[in-house]
Amino acid sequence: MKTYMQLVAQDLVRRFGNDLSRVAVIFPNKRASLFLNQELARAYAHACGAEDVALWSPAYVTISDFFRRRSTLVVADQIYLVCRLYDVYVRCTGNKSETLDQFYSWGVVLLADFDDIDKNMADAKKVFQIVADLHELDNIDYLDDEQREALKEFFSSFTDSHPSQVRERFSQLWCKLYDIYTEFRSALRHDGFAYEGMLYRDVAEMVDINPEYDTCCFVGFNMLQSVEQCSFDKLKAAEPTGSQPRALFYWDYDDYYM
Repeated sequence: MKTYMQLVAQDLVRRFGNDLSRVAVIFPNKRASLFLNQELARAYAHACGAEDVALWSPAYVTISDFFRRRSTLVVADQIYLVCRLYDVYVRCTGNKSETLDQFYSWGVVLLADFDDIDKNMADAKKVFQIVADLHELDNIDYLDDEQREALKEFFSSFTDSHPSQVRERFSQLWCKLYDIYTEFRSALRHDGFAYEGMLYRDVAEMVDINPEYDTCCFVGFNMLQSVEQCSFDKLKAAEPTGSQPRALFYWDYDDYYM
């Protein structure tokens, strides 16, 4: 039985022969490139019926590098991002009594939420309006015991076992979340920086992604984020530069689950 990498390598050799110089193979991470390179060499040697053959390897790119090469922004490190977020938080809420040390753990959570919103290409204004409306769940008399218990488990920060100041603090924050989100993104963009989800979303929303290679082969993907799916769709629909399409997809899934 052939392995996944063997199947990918054989199809690439069938399509491009020994010249993959204008091909980029995009992986979810860096680990797989060495194995595919070995399988490409074996597949081409087998196709030629010889052992000593030359092969021009493709470029190997991670999905993170693929997005970052399309943008002029730079993904900043977490410490910088949280410090910058703290400045925006103070301006939007007027809460100057809270130190950066006290804010830091909250900042990490907010940053992760912003990242999720952008990678899923969600409407941030609607998302934060939903968060702002959570206070309407204070009265849950209309729920049965099982629903009430599930709700308490999901919103564990609001159970009676936690200090009331957690609830009060979030209450003060929820109406400012969209302002913090928009101003934070604007401040980062002004400085030439971004968090990962922000950069990914910028690229996904481009009219023309315009990769520097004739064909991009996406290998090893199964579950896609919205920014990835949007970008893949645009490449798939792009006009080919030669006989091959602009994008090829080698999905990593088991037939059993299909």
